[in-house]
Formats: sequence, structure tokens, C-alpha cells
Amino acid sequence: MRIKCLFLALIGFYTTKIVAQSPDQIYESAIHTVLFAPMGSPLAAPITDINGSNVLQLSFDDLNANYEDYYYSIELMDSVWKPVELSDFEYVKGFNQNKITTYSVSSIATQKYFHYQLSFPNNYCAPKLSGNYILKVFKNNNKDQVVFTKRFYVVENIAGVLAMAQAPFDGSISRSHQKIKVSVDTRNIPSFQNDRITIKVIQNNRFNDAKTVTTPNFIRGYVLEFNDELELIFPGGNEARWLDLQSLQLRSDRVAELNNKDHLTTVLVKPDISRNNLLYASYRDLNGGYLIMNTESLQNENQNDYALVVFTYLTKDHTAYLDKKLYLAGALTNNVLDKNAEMQFDASIGAYQKKILIKQGYYSYNYILRDRLQPTSIDDFLETEGSYTETENEYTILVYYHAPGTRNDQIIGFASVNTSQN
Repeated sequence: MRIKCLFLALIGFYTTKIVAQSPDQIYESAIHTVLFAPMGSPLAAPITDINGSNVLQLSFDDLNANYEDYYYSIELMDSVWKPVELSDFEYVKGFNQNKITTYSVSSIATQKYFHYQLSFPNNYCAPKLSGNYILKVFKNNNKDQVVFTKRFYVVENIAGVLAMAQAPFDGSISRSHQKIKVSVDTRNIPSFQNDRITIKVIQNNRFNDAKTVTTPNFIRGYVLEFNDELELIFPGGNEARWLDLQSLQLRSDRVAELNNKDHLTTVLVKPDISRNNLLYASYRDLNGGYLIMNTESLQNENQNDYALVVFTYLTKDHTAYLDKKLYLAGALTNNVLDKNAEMQFDASIGAYQKKILIKQGYYSYNYILRDRLQPTSIDDFLETEGSYTETENEYTILVYYHAPGTRNDQIIGFASVNTSQN
């Protein structure tokens, strides 16, 4: 009995550690199209406020196509996504184990599925404290049966935050990168201490590549200015590539082949190549996000179908990168650069490929190339996409504060800035 308890404790510790390191994870292959964003703004970051006035909408599909009792809970994390040592009662209003009751069954789609939805915060569960949170969805009221986790942020707007994007001063990257300048007004924070503040800047919802700054460059009264020429630098990249899958009956301009003969539709996307030698061209994109929609007057939630989509990337010499990994990046791979996003080289065709099962909609994506031994986000797009300071990107700025005598990291303010507005 003692050995069994120790084993269970180790399992629990390991699971917590994995979740803390990777807040956005899907643990069951039948779960697809997990979306968590402000209601009415599906491309925005999952940010709500402490008063719950900005409601988030969670939705997902279960391709097992059998009804499941899905429950959810939330967990407060610190600014680096480690669990905070507080009990549920200290950061949750209501109950921290609730059932997801809204669902529908796919009707005309070839791929059968159950579609589940949840609005959060709600009358049953809401956060008491600001900060980083993980929402966990699990089966049968059993927290050991987690099927996926999603991050979200709770903000208490007690600090004024202003941000702007500009070209870096360094001439070697001034035409290829973007710098974010942030000002934080702290006058409404009691007994404020400068050494307890942290700024995180996120480009296009690529949360794992957030830039972090803890020391202001200038202090002018109550206002802290973060204007560093080294830390808040991002590759501009290029406008995202696109794939129109709003119809699985007609080929759009990016589709090479559409096969509806088998039980599941297969879509072969036209091969992609490097864009690093092309001139920058401005056009509207989704910055790596996607929208579930169709052109056939269907209900997006439970009538849109699924397709197995094959992405192909051709290198310049049709050989594999020896010391680098190529990733298909964007919300379609959960904005996480892991094995599920990694492209695989097929020597028989001299190209990288990736197969993904995705729902009808309009998708945007990029290719990211990273060194195997020394991965860095500063060079993400140079080889595959080209990188331009003119590129339209969306940045989210979160301001954290760890008040003296507390165990949690508050988010005292946030801002968003689009480079097209500068």
C-alpha cells in the first residue's frame, strides 16, 4: 500500500511538472480544434479581467464521437508557469471542478464528432486573483484523466500600460526586426517596488517565445520605461501564408489536389518554398491564427467537416537541414514548436512534409527554422520566410508584479499593439 501511494504521488508530481512547463497541450489524439479566446474575438489572446467582464469562449471537438462527461478546473501559476502554493479556495470563486454541459453532435459531416463549448468565467467558477492560469479539461470528474490544458490570463487593470513598435536602432537588424517600447504608470500601486516588476511581450500569440524584461531603462516619477535595444527585439518575419479550406468540394488557389473518394477528405497543399529572396509585399493576414468558417451556409460548430491536410516545404537544394529543425508554426499546430509541429524530411521526394487533421476554415501559418543545439527565436524566419520590419504583427504586453508578502504574481496591466498602427 505504501509503495502504491508513493507511485501515485510520483505520477501526480510528474504530471504537474509537465503541465507547468507546457501550458498548452493536448493529451488525447481524438481532441481537435481547441479554441480559447475572448468571445467574439477568436484571434485574440485568452485574456480576461478580474471582474469577469471579458468572457472567454472555450470550444473543442471530440472525434471519438461518443458523449463524454467532461469537467474543467483552473490552476493559478506564477509568471514562469510554475504552480503557486495556494489552495483552490484562495484563488477560485465558486467551485473548482465543474461539468461542461453545452455540446452538440455533428450532423452532416463525414467525420463524426461531438462539439463542446464553455463560457468562462461563469457563475460556478471564476478567478479571485489576477495572474497566469491553466484551464484543465478532464474526463469523468477524474483529474487524473486530463485530455488537454489551455493557458489564460487574468488582469487587474491598476497600472497604465502604453506600448509602441518601432525599428531597432541597430543598423544590422533595423530592416528585418521590430522593437517594442513599453511604459508603465505605477502611481496606483500601493508601496510599489521597482525590483518586483516583470514585463512579458508576446508576438502573434507565440506564448512560449515571449520576451521577458525585469529592469526598466528609465524611471520618470511613477512611470517606468522599458526601451532596451537587446531584450525586446523580435524578427519581423513575413505576412503569414494562407490556406482556404472553407469548402472541401472546390479547390482554392493554394490547393493542389482534393480527394473526396475515401471516408476522409485528403487535401494536398501546393508546395511551399523559401520567401527570403522576395521583396516584401503587404496584405491582410491572420498572423498565424485560423477561423472556423465555410462558404456553404453550414453551422460552423457541428456541420463543418474535417480533412487530412498535407503540407510540403521544398528546400533550395532539395536536401534536409542537418543541424536545424523545420516547424509548421501557427495556431494549427497549437502555437507550440514540438514534435507535433516538426516537419519530417522525405528523401524519396526531396521535401519536408507534415500531415494534419484540421477542420474546415481559413488558416494562416509560417515555417520556422531553429538550430537543434542552440535554438533562438531571433532568427526564426530568415531562411524560410524572410524577415522585414514592415511586416504587420500583433504584440501582447503583460505586466507582472509580485507584491511584498504575497506568493502570487499579479498581472497589473496589459496592452496590445499592432505594427500597422505605428
